[in-house]
Amino acid sequence: MNDYKYCPICGSPLEKKPAEGRERLICGECGKICYCNPLPATACLVVNSKGSLLLVKRAIAPRKGEWCLPGGFIEMDETLPEAALRELLEETGLCGCAEQFIGAYIQKSDMYGSVLVVGVGVAVGDAEPVPGDDASEAKFFPRADLPKIPFESHTNLIKKYFETA
Repeated sequence: MNDYKYCPICGSPLEKKPAEGRERLICGECGKICYCNPLPATACLVVNSKGSLLLVKRAIAPRKGEWCLPGGFIEMDETLPEAALRELLEETGLCGCAEQFIGAYIQKSDMYGSVLVVGVGVAVGDAEPVPGDDASEAKFFPRADLPKIPFESHTNLIKKYFETA
């Protein structure tokens, strides 16, 4: 549970109390329930015509220097496909077309708490990626030669993608 201490409406202290079948943070003064929801994020699954999967090497924490799927947080004014395509362009320079929902998993994060990672299958053709934004490298890996992926949500999405492809 997040470490919120005060109500965002009236500023009074929050208390942990049972509500709606679970323990929640509730304002003792105005009764506002402060829901602690996961942050929504995308992960793009891009496979080229050779069947190789696109990965990026993280240039920032968490897991700086490790390989993962391109993606990132969904902004307030974006749809899931818009966020996925924006993140893909920012991290790899590739434009694409969001084609399918792959799955969704909760990823625990020391930095962000719980993150809801939603996998999106994206078609890009055979363009070559160029690292940018939060990525120090971007390249396609043959399925048999994938590096270790540090995020369980990404590992699950990759497995699910190849099971259904």
